[in-house]
Amino acid sequence: MKNFLTLFLCIFYSLNLWAQTSEKDSLELLLKTNLSDTTRINTLNRLAFLYRNSDVKRAFTLANQAKELAERNNYENGLAESLGYLGLLHYREGRHDLAVEAHLKSLRLYEKLNNKRFIAFRYNDLANVYVEQEFYDKARAYFNLSLAIKEEIKDEDGIVTTLKNIANLYVHQKNYHKALEISLRTLPRAEKNRNEKTIADLLSFIAECYLHLDSLERASTYYQKAYQLRLKTNDLYTIPRLLNGIGRIEYKKGNLAQAEEIYLRSIEIAKKNNIKVAIKRAYEYLADLYEQKQDFHKAFHYEKLANAYKDSLYNQKSNDRIGVLQSIFDDEKRQAESEREKKIQATQIRLRDIIILASSIVAILLALLAVALWRNNLEKTAKNKLLFEQKQEIELQNRNITASILYAKRIQEAILPPETNLQEAFKDCFIWYQPKDIVSGDFYWFYEIKDNTSELNGEKIIAVADCTGHGVPGGFMSMIGNDLLDSLIIQKSIYDPAQILTELNLALNQVLNKDITQNIDGMEIAICRINTQKRSITYAGSMISLYLSENKNLIEYQSDKFYLGGRNTEWNISVAFHNQAITLADTESTFYLITDGFQDLLGGEKYRKFSNKRLKNLLANIHSLPFAEQKKHFISAFQEWKGKYAQTDDILVMGIQV
Repeated sequence: MKNFLTLFLCIFYSLNLWAQTSEKDSLELLLKTNLSDTTRINTLNRLAFLYRNSDVKRAFTLANQAKELAERNNYENGLAESLGYLGLLHYREGRHDLAVEAHLKSLRLYEKLNNKRFIAFRYNDLANVYVEQEFYDKARAYFNLSLAIKEEIKDEDGIVTTLKNIANLYVHQKNYHKALEISLRTLPRAEKNRNEKTIADLLSFIAECYLHLDSLERASTYYQKAYQLRLKTNDLYTIPRLLNGIGRIEYKKGNLAQAEEIYLRSIEIAKKNNIKVAIKRAYEYLADLYEQKQDFHKAFHYEKLANAYKDSLYNQKSNDRIGVLQSIFDDEKRQAESEREKKIQATQIRLRDIIILASSIVAILLALLAVALWRNNLEKTAKNKLLFEQKQEIELQNRNITASILYAKRIQEAILPPETNLQEAFKDCFIWYQPKDIVSGDFYWFYEIKDNTSELNGEKIIAVADCTGHGVPGGFMSMIGNDLLDSLIIQKSIYDPAQILTELNLALNQVLNKDITQNIDGMEIAICRINTQKRSITYAGSMISLYLSENKNLIEYQSDKFYLGGRNTEWNISVAFHNQAITLADTESTFYLITDGFQDLLGGEKYRKFSNKRLKNLLANIHSLPFAEQKKHFISAFQEWKGKYAQTDDILVMGIQV
């Protein structure tokens, strides 16, 4: 197998690099001559395109030079093209927020130039980024926009490229039958267009589908075809993914030595090109391989390396999500501001025209009473029309704002762990999530400790939090809280609830720059670490109590009376939280974590708070019922107490049965 790979690489460097190398050399020499700025920009962009698969650093340098020169010369075509290449290169190295930013800037320029072909390209590029971000609905929407334009302008090669990328979307979603159907249907069209890169992509997707469907001989055939084309097109970016697939086939066939050699070759190529996803996958496969060999020392070694890359990608992915959200938010804000200014200008122009018209009419009306009556009627009609148009503009703005907030809600819901994860981890559970507005400041968090070196391995950590405010501000605070919990517990392996609260308090003060801004935002939170085997709970809380029901008794474990974040005082930053160790009975036990939006709900006959006392009475009456019935009772109590009044705060209720 080693000779086989070496032979192909020799073919790759001896036969397939010649044409591109020749063009690269010619263009590099051309750059050293006295060129006009426009020709230099076009040459830099062409070289960036040629280097994109073989030398990412050089491609970055060239694309940046083209961008800066195009900006100085106000050369919009050249600037849009260079931004497109920068977006592609950022995407390939995992900087998805920068990729989205570059592609959106390129897209706006092409929209201004009314270049439909490249507008479709940018839609396609944005969709590819959202596939990697696992924003599949948004990716599918952009693919559909790209496909519609390409069909309109009859760009056959572009249509095939987008269909290929839609197949890749289904591969990421693990819908291998659908991905295989699209790939097999699209392959003849790609072969007719003689686009070798697209053909290689489709062959690799078909192979990957057959691999996961355990049709190994078919997978092997398509992987080898794709591999040869990758070498021919000098596409180093995708070769490690192919090698991982080929190695996986050898592993499934029992050829462990060949599989190991292929995985190591994949890692070598991927490291040279900083392809972290392929490196992580190869290390995971090597861990599986050595586990199969019962060489558990090496299996653990490679699993550790895989986890290191996984953590790196996880951190990067988390940052990307925030970056993409911010990019979208800023973009929509700029667009809304631009539209608002245009509407103000249009209204001013209309008012100016009305004034001019009215002045002219007044001069005529001085002579004729009949004309005066006609003028009054005309002015009334014009004003009514203006009011109608302004009303429509306001309604449109409201719809746009609501759509943006609904999109933020979908992003927030995607961050919350699925309720099924908790149901699998515990005997039973229920979650009632009732935001006051569309976006919530309350959130919950769940993690199962997976650390074989720790005595806490297998224990579960649950958090329920209530951030300052609700709506969009509360939503931003909940994302900050979720990200900080990821950092403290998953990345830094801090599993002690009280220590987590102490570190979270410090982190909130740092993130919100409280020493500078005097910001009083913060959160209330309860954190539990549960050992289901030993039937124990370690609980620490900030203003959120834990209610425990067992043996027909209801016990409230009160939290520390300290607020996370809040006013930035030396006392608040240095406060230490305390654990409460709870030993559960051998019989069935249920505990609840509830944010204060429920007990602070205003309503009833005298418009008072629901209160903690009524909450305890409610729990005492329903704690023995099945969770599905308990959730109905919570909702019923909420609706009856709220009555005709508005909800005053976000509500989150979580019940866990151990």
